[in-house]
Amino acid sequence: METYSNPTSRAVQRYYWQFGLSMAAYVIVILLSRWMWHNANGRWQTVVALFPMIPAVFVFASIVRYLLATDELLRRIAVVSLALAGGATALIAVTYGLLEGDGLPRPSAWWTYGVFMVSWIISSYFVRRRHQ
Repeated sequence: METYSNPTSRAVQRYYWQFGLSMAAYVIVILLSRWMWHNANGRWQTVVALFPMIPAVFVFASIVRYLLATDELLRRIAVVSLALAGGATALIAVTYGLLEGDGLPRPSAWWTYGVFMVSWIISSYFVRRRHQ
């Protein structure tokens, strides 16, 4: 295995492992919980539905550890990208909320997560380009 002397490179390598394992666990647990949900009754359905939150916490922790271990530039890029993604998501949510009165369907809360993630990817691209 290759060793890195640069702390940021080590942080990136550690992040890939932690994030990758956490996401793999999340996918496995979400598939199992969806399968188990159909066989559960009453409040057990709620407990089973929330099982994927356990690996999701580890995903979040890996992102936080990565941000705390990187240099100031990478942290700044991440924070600005997150702020832009949050603002874009808020604008889209408010716009759609205003249009719901005109008969548009009420989507699941999952759409907010998807919009935020896509906005974060797009904003990260432009913020990184700006700092090159």
